[in-house]
Amino acid sequence: MKLRLYNAKLLRHAGAPIEHGELCIENDRIVWVGKADDGFRADREIDCRGNLLMSGFCNAHAHAAMSLFRGIADDLPLDRWLYDRIFPLEDHLTAEDVYWGTMLQIAEFVRSGITCFADMYFFIDSVYAAAKNANLCLALCCGSNSYSDYDVVGEMQKNYAKYSALGERVRYFPGLHAEYTSEEKLIAAVADLAAESGAKTYIHLSETLKEVGECTVRHGGLTPPQYLHKLGFFENGGLAAHCTYADKDDLALLKQSGVTPVVNGGSNLKLASGVAPVTSMLAAGLAPALGTDGSASNNATSPFREMYLYSCLQKESMKDAAAVPAEEALRAATENGYGALGFAGGRLAEGMFADVVLLDLFAPNMHPASDIRKNVVFSADTSNVLMTIAGGKVVYEQGNYAIGEPLETIFAQCEKRKERLRRQAAFA
Repeated sequence: MKLRLYNAKLLRHAGAPIEHGELCIENDRIVWVGKADDGFRADREIDCRGNLLMSGFCNAHAHAAMSLFRGIADDLPLDRWLYDRIFPLEDHLTAEDVYWGTMLQIAEFVRSGITCFADMYFFIDSVYAAAKNANLCLALCCGSNSYSDYDVVGEMQKNYAKYSALGERVRYFPGLHAEYTSEEKLIAAVADLAAESGAKTYIHLSETLKEVGECTVRHGGLTPPQYLHKLGFFENGGLAAHCTYADKDDLALLKQSGVTPVVNGGSNLKLASGVAPVTSMLAAGLAPALGTDGSASNNATSPFREMYLYSCLQKESMKDAAAVPAEEALRAATENGYGALGFAGGRLAEGMFADVVLLDLFAPNMHPASDIRKNVVFSADTSNVLMTIAGGKVVYEQGNYAIGEPLETIFAQCEKRKERLRRQAAFA
């Protein structure tokens, strides 16, 4: 399929000036970006009518099928949220539940301009099937722990071999849920697997003050990053979700180890977990990515809300309105996430994946257009998404979804499964 999107404002990357031009796509790649390419013969030509073309967004930390739990565990602190509500629900999940929950989340993703996501959840074959329906870039991040009732390392080895051979739009990261749910023997075994395979790892890290304090008590004063480093968990680098309570020494260690922090501002605020030290991360030379976490803790997966929080929480924390400008939030939501996950995307450039979003610049919330990049971060929301293209396929266009399943079917399946799970978990 060849697409030509013309008469557009173009934002090639977070730090680029806005320019007028067009973008040409062949199959799953961008083959031209700039002024008119008169030699390109497209199967479909799309007049962008002066609206903004930019990279699709990367959600670098998600639990997609937790969309089934939206609204079930609200107004609870993290430990009660996790142990009293989420774990009991998850005990009854099936592969089909995960497929339909992921489909629901994918509908929200494409409506929001998200074209790439990292998913840490169960029944990963179901997650992959759902993501493939919508042509999204997918990083599968193992979230097993010492309570898992299967051979964790053996399963990781099998999945790493399988998903590493399926194509350029899927990745598999060996990893664990967290330090506090994983025994030392298991962490060391996963570290050995990563070292042998050359893989990056993925984990929840330093999400709450309680987590950090209890880790130091268990491990002779070592914080979670220090303890994992001691065990070689980040031998080949990786990604660490949250890092809300990573201090300067921790951040220096993450930089040294090639680890990308994934900031989840909305989820951390809602669970009262804290505010990630993004200003310190940037000062340490890190390139944080942006995540939404799951819809049971956020409860939305809007990259616009996360970009706003990424910037504005730092302005308040640092008492400095110049802290973490809009361009840094855009970078975290696009090229930083794609780069950390190892995908060729996050920028409009020849050879990159054709993961593109078209944003409405003529809506009231985008006027006046004093600075379009800043408007995207501070003014825009999901209603401004006119079109989402994933791997060269138009998956959302002005209310129409092309994600492999009808919305009505997705909604009906998820409602039915949500009710069953609540009953099985003995919720009122």
